[in-house]
Amino acid sequence: MAQAEQREAWGTRIGLILAAAGNAIGIGNLLRFPGQAANNGGGAFMIPYLICFFLFGIPMMWVAWAIGRRGGQYNHGSLPGMFDRMWASPLAKYVGVVGLTLPFCFVLYYTYIEAWCLGYAWFSFTGDYLSTPGHAVHMTNYYLEFLGQAPSNSYFSGLTAAMFFMAITLILNLFVLARGVAKGIELLAKVAIPLLFLFCVLMAVRVFTLPGEGTALEGLSFLWTPDFSRLGEFSVWMAAAGQVFFTLSIGFGSLESYASYVRADEDIALTGLTTAATNEFVEVIFGSMIAIPAAAVFFGAGAIERVAAGGTFGIGMISMPEILRSFPYAPFFGTVWFLLLFFAAFTSSVAVSQPVLAFFQDELKATRNRATLWLGVLWALGVIPVILYYKYGFLDELDFWAGTVGLAVCALIEVIIFSWIFGATRGVQELNRGALFHVHAGTFKFVVTFITPVALVIILGGWLYGPVIRDKTLTPKPRVAVWIAEPAQYAGTLEPQEDGVDSGDAAFAKEFEQSLKDLATQAKADGTLKATVQLGADGSVQVTRLSATGSLASAGDPARLERYLRGRGYLYKEKPSPQAAGVAVEQEVPILVTVLYTAWHIWMARAMMIGFTIFFLILINIAWRRRASTAAAEATV
Repeated sequence: MAQAEQREAWGTRIGLILAAAGNAIGIGNLLRFPGQAANNGGGAFMIPYLICFFLFGIPMMWVAWAIGRRGGQYNHGSLPGMFDRMWASPLAKYVGVVGLTLPFCFVLYYTYIEAWCLGYAWFSFTGDYLSTPGHAVHMTNYYLEFLGQAPSNSYFSGLTAAMFFMAITLILNLFVLARGVAKGIELLAKVAIPLLFLFCVLMAVRVFTLPGEGTALEGLSFLWTPDFSRLGEFSVWMAAAGQVFFTLSIGFGSLESYASYVRADEDIALTGLTTAATNEFVEVIFGSMIAIPAAAVFFGAGAIERVAAGGTFGIGMISMPEILRSFPYAPFFGTVWFLLLFFAAFTSSVAVSQPVLAFFQDELKATRNRATLWLGVLWALGVIPVILYYKYGFLDELDFWAGTVGLAVCALIEVIIFSWIFGATRGVQELNRGALFHVHAGTFKFVVTFITPVALVIILGGWLYGPVIRDKTLTPKPRVAVWIAEPAQYAGTLEPQEDGVDSGDAAFAKEFEQSLKDLATQAKADGTLKATVQLGADGSVQVTRLSATGSLASAGDPARLERYLRGRGYLYKEKPSPQAAGVAVEQEVPILVTVLYTAWHIWMARAMMIGFTIFFLILINIAWRRRASTAAAEATV
């Protein structure tokens, strides 16, 4: 089918595969996957993971490629135009707004995480967080100060550093996008993906040659030892489904946008399968061989579960720097680790922002430079609240709706339009046209018509029931944060312990924390308990001074705060540590317990997502009205 005008195209097949693989390969492969596997049954996690991968991962990958290539034949690089060509309804183009709002909201917070990786690569290269005699860096406080969550400024002054690296990250993304598909995105993939593989190999070799408390094989054993009893838990299946969505970039509209630049009779079936296979190799192989085995080496096998429970950011930004800086060549391997994460995120953020850029070009007829400028302005404005209100859960809120629930919604809409409206028969014909590997028509049509939609409905229902109905996340809840002074200020460690906590104290801690949240909710404001504690040789933590401000002004009871700290497991261990060597010992330590009233910021995040949706709907209406006017004018000539 002839195109109305010349359209950009991928320069080479290998470039297309690398770019599509870069779209899928991201931080989630190297940090999110091992954490999810470790926390959801280890080796048994792979059973629901593979089932989800084949039930809707691969089918939705092929659906995306088929929708995208067909849309590209009509000069549409985003879902509004693609849906409009597949569904003869005036609503089709407006339904396609999900392919603009979701990727745009996702990329707002994802590039901020990408900026962390770039910043930490620089901090590693310069040795900024490396511990030396008299200069002990506490990685948790370092991380919290970088993001503006800690009340201190021992390492960073406000959000200046975070904003600086965010600005560089944004400029790099826009520079690549402005250069176009072949000279920008494809060139980036040809450089970044080989470097990513090289860095993965370097890190894996380094981890498996480290001496320490444990061995890397113990980490692999922990990660892959199956706990089949977990297979009966619905949450494990939801975690597996979420990981498949996240890792393959399903439901963003980015794969569809990439496929729109594929030539009309070029293979997409084998390309899609190759993309998925490349992504899975990085995730299952390299994702398993770096972070968790490194934790086993440094902390010992008994501490792996605690590290894994720290979540994606805890593993990547706290545990891994702590591990790497304790061994020779820390600046080199720290730089490699964070550049690995940065390149993985960089190729993904470029891909996920492409649908909006393509919409500006294809539907609003903007030049690529002008479209990039428009995107850059929206991007810069949208990321500001993500940075400023990170500690209030702004990023998490965007991630839940745009990066989790939204993906299932978009994928469900796509598969229904593809199978039930456009028709699975026509869809498989589009998929197999020019294919080097032909998808079996009968099996594919049955899966995408019946199996995949049902699976997506179950997944979407599970996500909505769990967090929304059961956990009542629609009602924003205050957050409680405990900040402790630098460990270098005292001879020992003061950290929450998982074992040895009295059950009565633990129950009291939950009640006390809830009372603090209730006070913040009633006052609709933040509050802080400022305490000075005396550290005892017996492990006791005694509150000697206490003041309360803001919504917690009535909660200044030293005895209750002491019991709360005991219930949270804050016990003092007096044994000296390398971090405390050469530092003056101070037995009195300041502690802050802060309650953050999040409601304003959570609703602001939701309002922003709704606002961008309305904005894109207006642009869709303008674009189609303009197109209708142009067509009417041409018809009268």
